[in-house]
Amino acid sequence: MAPHENYAHAKFGIDEIYIHEGFTHSLLAKLHQRAAFNLDAEDNIAQKYVSHDMLLIFHNRTPNRSLIYRFLQFLDQHPEKESYIKSNTLLNEEELFSTIKSKKFVLVTHRILVKETYSPA
Repeated sequence: MAPHENYAHAKFGIDEIYIHEGFTHSLLAKLHQRAAFNLDAEDNIAQKYVSHDMLLIFHNRTPNRSLIYRFLQFLDQHPEKESYIKSNTLLNEEELFSTIKSKKFVLVTHRILVKETYSPA
């Protein structure tokens, strides 16, 4: 993949992207709680286009579902999809924590996230 294609997510206002084959359930739960919003396998678009866990980082822009949907569809149809995924795969989860501390991010996963339910006492 050409170096400029490595930043295809920037066309969608996404500043950084971290892809992982599968976060642990405890890490996924923590990310789920801190994310601006989440897309999981209960979302039709995520179910259709997502095969890995992803964190989409936004520095200045407010993320929205429409933008994320367009990016996921673009990535799915990208001729260098596997190369793009490989070049943006997170190798060290420790670097993730310092990255997300003060930034807005969206968690995208191909799995179903456990949602907290509120039941009045």
